[in-house]
Amino acid sequence: MSLEQKIGQLFQVAAFSNRDEKHEEEILTLIEKYHLGGLTFFQGEPFKQVELTNKYQSKSSVPLFINIDAEWGLAMRLQGTTQFPYQMALGAIADDALIFKMARKIGEHCKRIGVCSPLAPVVDVNNNPKNPVINYRSFGEDKVKVANKGIAYMKGLQSVHVLDNAKHFPGHGDTATDSHLDLPRLSHSSERLNAIELYPFKELIKNGLSSIMTAHLEIPVWDKRDNMPTTLSNKILSSILFDQLDFKGLAITDAMDMQGITKYYKDGEADLMAILAGNHIITNSRSVPKGVEKIKQALVNGDFSEEQLDEIVTNLLAMKKWVGLDQLKEINSRNLSADLNDEESKQLNKALAEASITYLGKSPMQPIDKDKTIYLKLVGEHQTISTREQVAHHLKEIRKEEKNVLFNGLRALEVTTLTWNEREGEASLKKLLEKVENYERVILSIHGINIKPFNHFDLPEIIRKQVLDFLSNKQVTLLFFGNAYGLDEIENIEIAKEVLLTYQDSEFMQEAALRVLSGEIECKGELPVSLKKLP
Repeated sequence: MSLEQKIGQLFQVAAFSNRDEKHEEEILTLIEKYHLGGLTFFQGEPFKQVELTNKYQSKSSVPLFINIDAEWGLAMRLQGTTQFPYQMALGAIADDALIFKMARKIGEHCKRIGVCSPLAPVVDVNNNPKNPVINYRSFGEDKVKVANKGIAYMKGLQSVHVLDNAKHFPGHGDTATDSHLDLPRLSHSSERLNAIELYPFKELIKNGLSSIMTAHLEIPVWDKRDNMPTTLSNKILSSILFDQLDFKGLAITDAMDMQGITKYYKDGEADLMAILAGNHIITNSRSVPKGVEKIKQALVNGDFSEEQLDEIVTNLLAMKKWVGLDQLKEINSRNLSADLNDEESKQLNKALAEASITYLGKSPMQPIDKDKTIYLKLVGEHQTISTREQVAHHLKEIRKEEKNVLFNGLRALEVTTLTWNEREGEASLKKLLEKVENYERVILSIHGINIKPFNHFDLPEIIRKQVLDFLSNKQVTLLFFGNAYGLDEIENIEIAKEVLLTYQDSEFMQEAALRVLSGEIECKGELPVSLKKLP
């Protein structure tokens, strides 16, 4: 390989399947002129991504390594694909074998569209309820459970030769700043960081972790330089990751176009610093030409040697061979939609939902007496949009159509059913609540909850402060279809005698809740985070 080809292997850039021909030409130019090592796909849909992947691979002299964020399946990025539960829901599951099966299936879906890594699992220990960037993406706040579930996820991917990637080293769970928008600072002691944040990474490394994503986090106890992110810190990566933890795999940067980097470092300069710090792959460089030039200068100046470059590239090529890129074939789109939405995935989703649903009541769940029970479905519709939406690779939630599995199921059981949508106004809800007077039990389900901790999880004020007060003389069964931390936003939640938590809303979660209510299954989930008002 020429020097230019070797340097090019260090770079992976963002690619989209929902953009125009100009974007495609830009990617093709980078591949042909700078010999890119890979691409990270973001928003789009699978058929177009397959078409582009085939085109881009045909123009690359060395097969491109293709990534996509697919922590809960390809639906994290792509329309029309299977979505599995968020990691917070997985954190409630006692049987880690289910997580292995889910990861294996995600790996199969990735391979089907030519993706080599889903950039997962997240092994941050989320111990900050207000964390705007990790939160529901974490298995929870118990470091041992986070590690064990991370290992199960990791091994599931490895079983189908898809690259596992533990993120975000050394631990992004206890931050209140989004590194897409600024540089978070962790001010903990080294003892605390070693005991909590590093624990899952240590355990995954012991069990054969293949790659790590380095985070844009400032950690003064390990590197006192101002605004020095872990990503660019040779002190942290050399002394902690490679020496102390004896990590032998690949280090991949978090996206270099995030403002945790770009607010403090120039284009190109950050790319070089990332490589000198010990990273093997630069993700989403803002300027590949500038980055390549900086690395060439470092080779001339003696700050970086061609022997070091050769060692990195050899490891990258070995990784490409392990995921099967030495046997690269054109991807066939025939039956693509069916393959990415297969029956096995549906059954697995059903099992995951039933294993995660969590009961937080004060006494055993009571059976439904249809003559004494009324069901009220409340749907919040406002969605707070954060400034993170302005970041190109922002994790965009794909809006799902409203599901009525629970509503229709209870109606089939001849339970009286009512529904309210936020746009109807508070007066409408108060009038609706008058209709519960003749019933002893109220089953109340809350939907439309923001998965992120913005604006009280977008729970309407009347739900947060008043609804349960109206029902204080009833036996209330509350079904919460959202982020567990959102339960703390309901000021009078102790009025509810029974609380069912599903962590998110989906047809599978609603079906699981219906089966619990009808007595077909029992709740097996264990709350993976601490709440202020519930056990």
